[in-house]
Parts: sequence; C-alpha cells; structure tokens
Amino acid sequence: MKKTPNSPPESPAPGLRGSAEHERHHQIIMAADEHFRLYGYRKTSVADLGKAIGVSSTYLYRFFSSKQAIGEAVCTTVLGRMESELREVVGGPGSATQRLRRFMQLTLERSLEIFFDGTRLHELVISAMEESWATAATHEAALMAMARELVQAGRTSGEFERKTPLDEVVSGISEALRLFSHPVALQYRPREELEAALAAVSSLILRSLAP
Repeated sequence: MKKTPNSPPESPAPGLRGSAEHERHHQIIMAADEHFRLYGYRKTSVADLGKAIGVSSTYLYRFFSSKQAIGEAVCTTVLGRMESELREVVGGPGSATQRLRRFMQLTLERSLEIFFDGTRLHELVISAMEESWATAATHEAALMAMARELVQAGRTSGEFERKTPLDEVVSGISEALRLFSHPVALQYRPREELEAALAAVSSLILRSLAP
C-alpha cells in the first residue's frame, strides 16, 4: 500500500496474537467475515466462529484475545480496501478540485457498498463506530489525512485559498464526510437523495476553497 507523508501509521488490529502473517489469522478473518455477513456481529460468539472453522474457542484465543479483536481485524480488512481506492484518487491524475470531488463521491459509494450490501456486515461497522474501536478511529484518521493532502495540493497549485487555517478546513471537510460515511447517517435516506446531497455539499466546499 502506498503511503503518503500524511498517512496515519499502520498497525496490526488490536488484540491480535502472534504474527499477523500466520495462515491461521487469515483463515479466521475470512471465516469471521463470512459469518458476520450472514448472522451479524452481535449474534456471533467465538464458539460459533470456532465451529465454522472447525476448531475450539480455546484455539481461536491463541490468535485473537476476544471476539472484538476478531471484529477489529475484519473491519481493518474491509475498510482498508476502501482506503486503498481512495488513496489512488488522492495520488492520481487530475486537478486537486477534481480529485477532492471524486474523493468525496467515492467515499459515499464505497460506504454504501460496505454498509448496505445485502448482508449484515454493517452491524460490525456500527459496533466499531459506536463503541469507539481503534479500527474506526484509524479509518477516520486516514480519511482526514487524505483530505488534508488534497487541500494542500490545491493550495500549492493555486486552486484553493490559503488564508483559512488548514486544520479548520480539513476538520470541516471531515465533518461533512461523516454525513456520507457513517452507517447510522446513511440508513435513513435513499441512495439518490444521498448522491444529490453529496453533490451539493461538494460544490459548496469547493466554492468556499476558491481563492
């Protein structure tokens, strides 16, 4: 994964035991991902996961300290894919204006795919956000870092004004993004309405950034 100077440091999911590259870790995460999608995070126990993989709960605890630790690992994988796509936009071609607009659009698109894909995976992400898991905080930090990089690029190119403190600008963009990336905020509005709202918010932000 390509890093930028403002990318948050990467770290293994909390509660992981042993090497993250161990084959069993991958098997457990894949089985948990499937189980959470089918039955939901809250109704799944460590015993359920062990049975799905064909091992005991005690054996699972050799690799993860708790069910939450397994959930964090799944979240890290799911949200990490989204972050990788967003980083491609941030570091890709086009003006800072075009990239910032696309960055916000893709945040909504991928959030909708993750949270409302016809499975119960969204329960896991809601738990992560409502219970302030480290995974959720890391994801928000990653989005903020990418927004900062885009604003800095726009200021360097002369597309964006430089008078407003950078932290204030980035904080405002991050707050706006929560309306289009948090599962609780997304579940009450149809996709078409969210897309129209995002287009309006993006345009407003970009006008405010004009020199």
